[in-house]
Amino acid sequence: MGPVVALCFGLLLVAVVSFLGRRGFSPGEELISPGAQDIAVSQKDTTYPDSDTLRFEEGPEVVYVYLRVENLAADDDLRASVERTSRTSVLGRMIGGSGLRVVDAGEERLGASGGGVSGVVKFAVRPASGRRLPAGNYTVAIYAVSGGAGEGGVVARKYFVVGD
Repeated sequence: MGPVVALCFGLLLVAVVSFLGRRGFSPGEELISPGAQDIAVSQKDTTYPDSDTLRFEEGPEVVYVYLRVENLAADDDLRASVERTSRTSVLGRMIGGSGLRVVDAGEERLGASGGGVSGVVKFAVRPASGRRLPAGNYTVAIYAVSGGAGEGGVVARKYFVVGD
């Protein structure tokens, strides 16, 4: 009876994990800090994109994330992180790494403004392998590291989809 119970428990665990992995995902954004004015994603490497892309039909080689801020605390160093969820098997999600990286995409276009800084910060989301971004639901979080003392609060989040 022991192997049957273990098998049933294993199937139940897989069902629960699969159910939790299917949480609703909606492309969009969250502007959390009062200094965050807009956040956009694009395949174009520009000063700021004309339009915001929430869905990419084919896996691009890179996606740029632009954050426009006004009067953000001057001592905050902005960093970004990325997460991807997909429809791969539960086992594939547990043993496979994200294979993604977020890099600073050039000089920040920030200037002194009021009691803080204003302008645009740009990050690039790239696959670690150098290929194309895999299909899935992407969440990019931009957070402030105050005075270099560690991860501070999230300033904004962007949600977008790369198609199958």
